[in-house]
Amino acid sequence: MRKVYMTILILILVLSMVLLVAGCGARHGSEQGDDVTVSGDNVQVGDEQQSGEGDDPLIEGEEPPVSGDGEDEPLPPEDEMVEPPAGTDTPTVQTTVWPGDLNDDPDAPSKGDDRSAKGIPDVIETRVADDGDLLVLVNKYYTVSMDYEPTDMVTIDNKYGTYTDMEMKADAYEAYKKLYDAAKAEGFDLKLCSTMRSYNTQKTLYNNSLANRGRETTNVRSAYPGRSEHHTGLALDVTSANMGWGLSQEFINYPDGQWINDHCHEYGFIVRYPKGKTDITGYAYEPWHLRYVGIDVATYIMANDLTLEEYLGKVPPQ
Repeated sequence: MRKVYMTILILILVLSMVLLVAGCGARHGSEQGDDVTVSGDNVQVGDEQQSGEGDDPLIEGEEPPVSGDGEDEPLPPEDEMVEPPAGTDTPTVQTTVWPGDLNDDPDAPSKGDDRSAKGIPDVIETRVADDGDLLVLVNKYYTVSMDYEPTDMVTIDNKYGTYTDMEMKADAYEAYKKLYDAAKAEGFDLKLCSTMRSYNTQKTLYNNSLANRGRETTNVRSAYPGRSEHHTGLALDVTSANMGWGLSQEFINYPDGQWINDHCHEYGFIVRYPKGKTDITGYAYEPWHLRYVGIDVATYIMANDLTLEEYLGKVPPQ
């Protein structure tokens, strides 16, 4: 009988140890720092969940209705060209900068040999502080430092986004709400799938794309950390119910994508990476990627088929 009691006691002790170890393991998993989860081109770093910049994922299901061949519309006749906004004929940028490529993360992958606009060129200027310049240029040549912090940031209402607690500049947010309401009145259901991104989130997105697509495709589809204008809080990626809340170049062939292309300037936004301008912007066509620059400048840029680089007179060497 004593052996039976001893056996039962040993079993109870073993079971208690197993439960204790399992409990500690679960607690350890929940108390760690930011977990990074990657699913396709969507990334969640802790509570910061964003979609990839420059990505053109295929959307399953029904083929989109095609409204045309997708080519760029011709420029308007010269007498219809919109005059530049007063005082912006020769835009200037007031900023604090460091010369050279000082913002690059030493842990980031090698930049490779391609230093053209379609690769990873040497940096001309690195912006280290937000001075409120609405026309701040962030691309492969004009970058932001790792610790750059945009000012006047607000958290958007969750009804506008595919993720919660997304942030953007206050002026851009107010303008987007007007665009959203106008689109809603037309019967379009829009959501934002990416707004402000931190340096670390962009690094994760870039490295994920690099591993899955290779350098050549990645460099025209995803921004190297420090070179994404999402870091400014002025850029946003728009998707819709028609697109299954995904991103695709086919967006322009849907009524809501075409409406955004035709009307975004009325609310101060431009299509930041137009078709046929990769040699200038460094990125493939993105009909979903909007950038807030103000109504006057947006109207001029869109009417004259310009990029922000062309408007600012900062076209990269060809």
